[in-house]
Amino acid sequence: MARHLRLLWVTPHLPRRGVSAARERWWALLARLAGRHRITLLCFVDPEDRDAPADVLPPGLAAVHRVAKRYFAADDGLAMLPRTVAGAFADPMLRGAIAERLAAEPFDLVQYEYTEMGHLMPPAAIPTLLTVHQVSFAAEGPLWRAQGRPARLGPVLLHRYLRELDFELRAVAAADHVVTMSAEDAARLRRFVPQLEVSVSPVGVDCAYYAPMPAEPTCDLLFVGNFGHPPNADAVRFLVDDVLPRLGRPALLRVIGRDMPPALHALARPGVVDVVGAVDDVRPHLAAARIVAAPVRFGTGMRGKVLEALAMGRPVVTTSVGAEGLGALPGEHLLVADDAGQFAADCRRLLEEPALAERIGAAGRALACARFDWDIVADAHDVIYERALHTPVRGARPVVTMPHAPLRGWPGIAAGAALLTVRGLAWHLRRARAA
Repeated sequence: MARHLRLLWVTPHLPRRGVSAARERWWALLARLAGRHRITLLCFVDPEDRDAPADVLPPGLAAVHRVAKRYFAADDGLAMLPRTVAGAFADPMLRGAIAERLAAEPFDLVQYEYTEMGHLMPPAAIPTLLTVHQVSFAAEGPLWRAQGRPARLGPVLLHRYLRELDFELRAVAAADHVVTMSAEDAARLRRFVPQLEVSVSPVGVDCAYYAPMPAEPTCDLLFVGNFGHPPNADAVRFLVDDVLPRLGRPALLRVIGRDMPPALHALARPGVVDVVGAVDDVRPHLAAARIVAAPVRFGTGMRGKVLEALAMGRPVVTTSVGAEGLGALPGEHLLVADDAGQFAADCRRLLEEPALAERIGAAGRALACARFDWDIVADAHDVIYERALHTPVRGARPVVTMPHAPLRGWPGIAAGAALLTVRGLAWHLRRARAA
């Protein structure tokens, strides 16, 4: 029997269904964990969520505190903060709101969602848990390769790699316990911070809601994604430009998702590429697709839309990046291909062998139900909390801060790049010593 705990959850957005994989995760976990723990939610809200009705939130929470984000320009003349931090989570008002809530009532544990929260964590006398949804520094090299290794992007992506590496490793080192979405991400962090206390809690799926349903096929290939996430736009362009021409047969690709940029709408071609955009319910579209294609070429963590397709019993073709965290067997639960020719060949094979497609779809469904149903993921959190509660608490830990300097513009960026290079070398030396 799990202990009844007093938990403070801090999320960078309002937990809400049907918006993004992260917000769906928070909603699903909070709805289940609130029945066994006393959970207070402190969430930072964007303008569109400030007046959202209470019934969009997970039921059973002890209290909800919404803190409205405001425009705040970070003092970052050296350009050492990740953009997601400098543009949203560098505001000291947000850190003050967390400190105020921690002082207002007793908690057993405080849980932060997103690595960016490393900039906001105040000192605490209770265990601090940080959930890392993706390891951004590990995505820069694959992004460069996916774009053809252009020389002009090399310095930019190297700077971003060093900046994300330093910030993310400092953030996880400031927490008492870290949660990652995949064992692969846990390994990436431990290479640099071997003593890191880390648990794995995968992305989940509601297998009762995402269940097979009868439908007549209306498209051959389906891609589903939130296009506020850059790997998804790259995946669609890869499908259109590189995969479809290699299929060797007519096929209709349908593209569904929120926040679709005009450049993707422009890819629409009657009978070849059907660009739909956002839909209220993705399940009928999944059910009517012969194949779900997810050629994600960069990024880390897990893909919620791949899990939804598996739970629906749809045959999936993805990349090794898209299959990360699943522990799936290629050829049994899904097909995995990393180059355009093989990806097209796998799609064609499933289109031409319905029995194989059905078998792989059924195996994918079984995998999703056995390992990734939200009830299973939520139950495992009790074990994670016990581990965190038995982790020594550092107490007054420093917030992840960056040095201030009077330099601005290119001189400041150059000075920051030099400092990041030194720090990056230090991190890699630590990794080499630990190997």
